[in-house]
Amino acid sequence: MLLTIEVKRHAQGEAYFDPWIEDLEDGCRFHFHWDDISDEGTEVLREVFTEQAKRWRPRAVDAPPGRRISITMERRAVMSYGVAVAVDDRADYIHYTARADLISERGARSITRHQSERSPYWERTPAQYQVQLRAV
Repeated sequence: MLLTIEVKRHAQGEAYFDPWIEDLEDGCRFHFHWDDISDEGTEVLREVFTEQAKRWRPRAVDAPPGRRISITMERRAVMSYGVAVAVDDRADYIHYTARADLISERGARSITRHQSERSPYWERTPAQYQVQLRAV
């Protein structure tokens, strides 16, 4: 089952709030204050979090929580050509490296803290690969 991941940038002028994650029936929505994420960042992070959701799933309701993993985000002014976000996604940690114009330092720190707090209730799924044969 593929989870639906949404990233919402709230309207300019709203009182400041810390980014947070809302659970949905079939996924989740990441909420950001206008000042913490750009329009481009909204689209890029939706893609990043959607890819990540392919590698993680909620633990069974009756399963005990797992251990909390470290989830961090480093912001860089300059990235390799064409790269907006790079992700090192492991069973024991997740590290994002993101273009600094996509997300604020405060937004990056806050959203990864929320992800880390939620990590005991998720588990890594086994990697799956498919290779297509090409006609020769």
